[in-house]
Amino acid sequence: MEEKIFYRGNVKLEELNQLMRKWFRRATILIIGECEVDYFGRASSKASSSWRLVIIKEDGTVLVHESVGREPINWQPSSYVITELKESTLIIRAVRSRPREELLIRLRGECEVLVAKLGAGKFVMSGTEKDVIEFLANNPRIIDGNARLISREVSTPHGRVDLVLRRGDDTLILVEVKREVADIEAVFQLRRYVEYYMSLGVSNVKGVVIAQSITPAARKLLSDFGLEYRCIKVSEGGVYEKEVC
Repeated sequence: MEEKIFYRGNVKLEELNQLMRKWFRRATILIIGECEVDYFGRASSKASSSWRLVIIKEDGTVLVHESVGREPINWQPSSYVITELKESTLIIRAVRSRPREELLIRLRGECEVLVAKLGAGKFVMSGTEKDVIEFLANNPRIIDGNARLISREVSTPHGRVDLVLRRGDDTLILVEVKREVADIEAVFQLRRYVEYYMSLGVSNVKGVVIAQSITPAARKLLSDFGLEYRCIKVSEGGVYEKEVC
């Protein structure tokens, strides 16, 4: 059987720099180490020094994860990755040109590293979150009777907005979709999206969580933040219908 793991172990920054330059675009690189993270682009963000998981995929996608939550604290798709060893710091730059964005990761000290070849096999699942998103993208008036689709899976410094709709009065509607239960994490995620758009100068923006059900704590938090909830039920025939929940 062909070897799929090319390196696994504890490395100093000099060796990590060599591994990055050798295996970028050829394998997936996982790094656990102490780092600071900065993002510059359509907005900006900064994460102070902490132990994190950095994932660099073959297509240039870079993700930075912390100890809790499903979503990375920062990520960048299809980037060109450059490394620079500067004194006691390894600087990883993930750069995109359209739009112009840069994710800057500063690693210090020794790191745990895994370099492996991952597959891309066929994967099929019925009734997934993407199915719901696809259905709503084709039927935006289920969410709002005067809405039309603007875009889907829009990247922000805080993750991807599943759907962006626009009403006739120019109000933007940001939609966060959950396959089953919406919890407080989904509400906080939606709130970050709304605040991000407002920071760009969009004054008329609202947020909607879509799910089959919602926890009581999440429902209260939605009300506190001035956000909304829509219940979408998955029928046996694969049709998604709005119901009162």
